[in-house]
Amino acid sequence: MFEIIEYSRVHDFYNANKELIFKNRLSHYHLIKYFNELNNGNQSIYAGYNIIDQNGGNVICVWADSVYYLYALKWSDSIILGLLSKIEIDKYTKRFSFCGTLDLIKDLFEKSGITYEVFKERNLFECFELKDRKEEEIIGKPYLSSINDLDIIAQMTYDFGIEEWGHREGRDQVNASKISLQSIYSKTSVNWQVNGEIVSVATILDSESEMSIIGNLYTQPNHRGKGYAKSLVYEITKQILEDGDRCGIVSDANNPITNKMFQEIGYEQISKYISVNTLREEV
Repeated sequence: MFEIIEYSRVHDFYNANKELIFKNRLSHYHLIKYFNELNNGNQSIYAGYNIIDQNGGNVICVWADSVYYLYALKWSDSIILGLLSKIEIDKYTKRFSFCGTLDLIKDLFEKSGITYEVFKERNLFECFELKDRKEEEIIGKPYLSSINDLDIIAQMTYDFGIEEWGHREGRDQVNASKISLQSIYSKTSVNWQVNGEIVSVATILDSESEMSIIGNLYTQPNHRGKGYAKSLVYEITKQILEDGDRCGIVSDANNPITNKMFQEIGYEQISKYISVNTLREEV
């Protein structure tokens, strides 16, 4: 049997679930980002509720603007039935996304019989302890990006976005320059230089929270395969851990090279995230 716990206000839902969400912060990384945007007035939520069972299963459900977030550490067939009784999946078009715990969402769609396409799959890693590096020559050094680096950092930020997401409205080079400038001023943009040339760059996201996330990792195409990105991530991670903070990475699940690299550094996979869309066209 399942039980649906509904809340009259989003605030009540958030208060009831925030301990669980933040206890497993990395697993709920994308949901936390959405709530942050909601608090800034940039998103909306129609409803938040939980579906539970008698064996400790608990799904966190957030119906928001153009997206349904579904997260769970444990669930059952009865909870899936509860989700299907609450969410009429066949009514949503391909412009709407279902995001969250990978196995949960795949289980939901399998039992619904609705076909879907995967938009993104992510591996969420955390580093608890760095592995010893091999005795190999590391060429180059890490530097905080400065205002003098803005042009190259902005171009690399733009190129990263194109490789990661393709062309998107509002994500032009002007936007990349603005984002880069903000990260430089906040001292969260770190680059790897070889003979004075910036070859790799990364941004420390959520640096003011209890868990920093290394993101926007990008290496110039003509400098890939030389270990620069690995050295950059290692040094950033080392500094974050020495400061007593937690450090995570959100990685493209379909990039085995970077996933292996993170694990070689000392990162452990915490959970898997997926974003899918139904194939139903807009009527």
